Amino acid sequence: MINASPAKLRLMLLDRAVELARSVSESWRENPSAAGPNEQTLTLLDFLSELLSGITSDEAPVCHQVADLYVFLAKHLIAAETSGDPTAIDEIRLVLETEAETWRMVVAAEVPLHKRSPGNAAAPASGGLNLQA
Repeated sequence: MINASPAKLRLMLLDRAVELARSVSESWRENPSAAGPNEQTLTLLDFLSELLSGITSDEAPVCHQVADLYVFLAKHLIAAETSGDPTAIDEIRLVLETEAETWRMVVAAEVPLHKRSPGNAAAPASGGLNLQA
């Protein structure tokens, strides 16, 4: 069984969303008639929704900003489906790549569970991700 922190799980979601956005963009460029709503864009929307649902705190301004970002990306995806514009998908991918890099740094800074002392750090919280410091 693999134990992953909430931050690592979020990074995994982001990485998969980036791959999916890249695939959608390439597919639309190679075959413009395939542009628009399809299984891949629906899956990408699911990933964006999952990332949004992982923001559990509504107290910190950064939480509102990140939630607003995911809502914007979802709306941008829907607009891209309507227009069939692969450039819009690239824009979504770039934002997700930036977000993934941020979470890569968070994961790299985490103290591995096997190196934590009993009084040093609390176990990762279950459920959603609280973006407060």
